[in-house]
Amino acid sequence: MLRAIVVVPQVKGSSLAALDKLPYADGASWNPTQACLPGTRATILSLVREWSRLSDDHRIFCLKGVAGCGKTAISNAVAQALKAAGLLASCFFFDRANASRNTPRLLFSTIARDIASFYPAIAADIAATLEEEPALATAHLSRQFEAFIAGPLRRHQTDRPIVLVIDALDEAVPDDADADLLTILRDEVTQLPTHIRIFITTRPTRVIQQALSDEEHITSYTLAIDSVETQHDIAAYIDFMVRGKTMRSQMGTPWPDQALIDDLKIRAGGHFIWIATVFAYLRSAHHPRRKLHMLLSSSSAHGQVVEHMRKIDDLYASILEVCGDWNDPDFRKGYALFMGSIMAVKRPLSLTAHRALHGGSQELALESLPQRFGSLLVGLQREDEPIHTLHLSFREFITVRAAERTDTQKFFLSEKEHSQKLAELCLRTMVREMTGVPITGGGYLTESSIDMPSIPKLADISEQLLYGCESWSDHGHDMVLTGLYDEASQAEALFVLSWRLKYDGRLEEALKAIEDSVHLRRVLAAQQAGKSKAKRGMPLRNFLSNIGRGKAALHRIRKTIHPHQNVMGERPETVNTTEKLADSLGNLSVSLSDLGRHGDALAAIQEAVGLRRALAAERPAAFNAFLANALNNLSIRLSDHGRHEEALAASQEAVGLRRALAVERPKAFNAALAESLNNLSAELSDHGRHEEALAAIQEAVGLRRALAAERPEAFNADLAESLNNLAIYLSDHGRHAEALAAIQEAVGLRRALAAERPAAFNADLAHSLNSLSAHLSNLGRHEEALAASQEALGMRRALAAERPAAFNADLAESLFNISIDFSGLGRHEKALEAAQEAVNLYRALAAERPKVFTSKLSNALWQLSLCFSASGREAEAKVALEEAQSLGL
Repeated sequence: MLRAIVVVPQVKGSSLAALDKLPYADGASWNPTQACLPGTRATILSLVREWSRLSDDHRIFCLKGVAGCGKTAISNAVAQALKAAGLLASCFFFDRANASRNTPRLLFSTIARDIASFYPAIAADIAATLEEEPALATAHLSRQFEAFIAGPLRRHQTDRPIVLVIDALDEAVPDDADADLLTILRDEVTQLPTHIRIFITTRPTRVIQQALSDEEHITSYTLAIDSVETQHDIAAYIDFMVRGKTMRSQMGTPWPDQALIDDLKIRAGGHFIWIATVFAYLRSAHHPRRKLHMLLSSSSAHGQVVEHMRKIDDLYASILEVCGDWNDPDFRKGYALFMGSIMAVKRPLSLTAHRALHGGSQELALESLPQRFGSLLVGLQREDEPIHTLHLSFREFITVRAAERTDTQKFFLSEKEHSQKLAELCLRTMVREMTGVPITGGGYLTESSIDMPSIPKLADISEQLLYGCESWSDHGHDMVLTGLYDEASQAEALFVLSWRLKYDGRLEEALKAIEDSVHLRRVLAAQQAGKSKAKRGMPLRNFLSNIGRGKAALHRIRKTIHPHQNVMGERPETVNTTEKLADSLGNLSVSLSDLGRHGDALAAIQEAVGLRRALAAERPAAFNAFLANALNNLSIRLSDHGRHEEALAASQEAVGLRRALAVERPKAFNAALAESLNNLSAELSDHGRHEEALAAIQEAVGLRRALAAERPEAFNADLAESLNNLAIYLSDHGRHAEALAAIQEAVGLRRALAAERPAAFNADLAHSLNSLSAHLSNLGRHEEALAASQEALGMRRALAAERPAAFNADLAESLFNISIDFSGLGRHEKALEAAQEAVNLYRALAAERPKVFTSKLSNALWQLSLCFSASGREAEAKVALEEAQSLGL
């Protein structure tokens, strides 16, 4: 157990409470069941053991290795040994699949709490810092490192080394992410006392190599997957596994089968994850012995992927995903050039040879594109080292299995297609280099001398020329793949991509995708109507290249089928392109509104309604549902512009259409009817028709509660929306206790949704918190009201900082409400500060949309006047009041 040298006071209860405010990552610690087998990895474990007990300047030990070579098993073994020696202070195992451990956000707060549990003085130090500045609990990494780690450890001595273990650093610092953590490890760790040691494992990604290589305080060690020791360790692991009781009982007799085991050792090839996945597969497989024979004969026999390969494929796909921007045509071209060459060569070549074969392309310079793939390829440390894949299964994934899944097709490379290219490149290289300087030892078969003692050795021949002479005739040909998408398919893919991006909260990218979909569908609609002969053939990749980082959504676009998609394989000319255009315009309107572009949003939905109305007039049974949807959205957009009479009319028409549909088919249309009733209640309330508004929202809540009871994951968000509105209308009727219950339920639902998908639901949660504050205030619970207001304000300030056009109105609302809360508690200076900021925001908003925001500006000016008066600033209070009165409201 770690102990401090200095005498320290007992940690007070208040200090412990302060420490509890530090977020802690669940599951980040070490796991003894995942440590490497005793007796294996002897060299690296011995090196780490010796390093951990030193107090020199080498504060970091960085273990590097390609994916799947066993780094995490070593981390667990290191942690286990350090724990036994009393040196382990904290562990953090990053995991790309775990939301709390796929970024460094919780790293230092977790480590700080672990260290504090051993050292009361450090615990008191951190607690005092937190009590003084609570915002540090969620502050920037560099501030947390100094406040919770570096500062306390400099101020308090310990009687032995303190060792931290950080596993899979690369999973928290992908190439396209902010490298703040790497900056800390490179620059700020040097300020720690020398007895503080940090053991790190990572793949050698480009960004990590650039940040941490050649630093004096970092000791680096690279695991060689082809070393004798690695082969011995894998053989030991296989021997241990095959002789286990479970395996013996499953494999039948005779077992162990030494021939099978020897073959398995050969196929493993230094790749621990491969063999570990094989055993996991065999443990759950039916007829495991037969499956093992199939695996060893061919991992993809008869075109079928054996189940166990899926886990490895997912690993490869996740690594490739962060190697670059897959929506960037230049990156994809470079990937095909480089990786295609690696896959197609008949034997491993150095990067120098690959570059020469491709005419000296600078794309293949070591510091450029190739280094991005250092986690999956061996031989990228030097220009002259042969490059090969880390395991045969990676080659099979790239050249075969990646094509079989829609989410990995972008990684697929045809080996034969690239072999065809290499045939030409080999011939070009031979012509170029053989017509230059003579090659000593070449052409001996043409010599007539009979006294040549032996075949002469070649000299001064380049690696690429020798390879070309050896292999050009072996490179075959394959058919050229043609494009897979026409304009209709492109538009549908972009339509679904936009929906997926919006689902992930990536609104700017969603807008770009739907704009491109609208463009394509407008062209198609014009063509079908015979109004245009617009040029066709713009490939999908040209549109997708405009959509920032849409990778996570793009993976799923072909797996996601929109409800209106032509799933029956109908010929394109029979699809109503006007209907498709209306679909895209409707989504375009929503995306524009999400980003605060309300004028453009209204124009888009008005066009969509016009198209829908024409279609419904011709075929009401087929298109009334779609017209109702467009009218519902039109009502919202009109309300955004203060055009409440028109908004109410549109909302009433939508409810009428959807009520008729729901009577006939309730299971299909109750959700849509509830949506329109929810919107109708808001329009009725805006017109002062409060009884009707309450009735409409009560009906909506009833429908949505039934839907959510059956499918909570699909309808909880809708239920929360209606509960939020129900609380408002109950309060309008003086039913404050019922209103509070409704808004509390809404907050609970939205808090759960925001915890899972903050980008999508933080705005909704802030809205409900803002409402909760008002309802608490109505009941005289002012302290609770202020707490809710402060939470809402914090969230809305963050949202507005990122997208002011979309969220400045919400921010102004929260500032106005919190000013009232502060006034009610007699905190007049705070109230005045908030009111001034609210007025400034509303002034800008009213200038842009006076029908919507002039009344809100007037209210904010009244509040500002009251705040000035409460602060004794009567002249300024009078000015604010006169301006409010001048607005004529």
